[in-house]
Amino acid sequence: MTRVFGAILIGTLLMGCASSQERKALQARKDNVVIVNTQLAAVYLQRGQPEIALYHISKALALTPNDSQANNVMALLQWRFKQNDGAEKHFRRALKSQPDNSEARNNYGAFLCERGEVDKAVKQFELALADPLYTTPAQANLNAGLCLMKKPAPVAAASYFREALKLNPKRKAALYQMAKISYDSGKTYSARGFIQRFFEIADDTPESLLLAVKIEGKLRAKDAEASYALRLRGKFPDSLEAKELRKLSATN
Repeated sequence: MTRVFGAILIGTLLMGCASSQERKALQARKDNVVIVNTQLAAVYLQRGQPEIALYHISKALALTPNDSQANNVMALLQWRFKQNDGAEKHFRRALKSQPDNSEARNNYGAFLCERGEVDKAVKQFELALADPLYTTPAQANLNAGLCLMKKPAPVAAASYFREALKLNPKRKAALYQMAKISYDSGKTYSARGFIQRFFEIADDTPESLLLAVKIEGKLRAKDAEASYALRLRGKFPDSLEAKELRKLSATN
């Protein structure tokens, strides 16, 4: 009887171990499906194919509704579709599930900034930047600066742009904004340095060329001013900046 009982007990334990292993294997497969579909959704969203992205992220969330990264991607999709309530819901769900998902915090901050909620947005950027494991702090610094320029709060914004440039000296938007802030605050030589660095790595834009014209004009560098003006008129003749340039030329 003892042997029979022992055999039954061992058999039950083995069945329990097998059942536990099967559950773990099933969960691992499920997790992998969620990860793969979330990654595919992010790729298709980047490629400008939101409908295909929606298909994949819906599959991921059907399996794990509270997955932080899946909710982050769904929030970006809802934002893309201009479904702001849905975007808000999924950003909040992503951060509730994983408060240290700094990528989601940065994205949520950008979303809030677009809606004009600057202070709330900057708080999200700051929380992302407080994470020592966050892999793209230059982006959060840049986003915080751009958001503060909407207030406008150029002095506060400049501190974020400087930090972004320390982390990545080739952040084009930060270089342009620092050139603009420097020019507006009367630091014209500093403005020249930033705009020159901008042109070393970025294509000409109407905004950057007009700013360069103004900077060189302030410094009385007539040849440089004329060169930038020529580029603006030649490349962007119908732009608002070209029209402003014509007005500036008429008053000088």
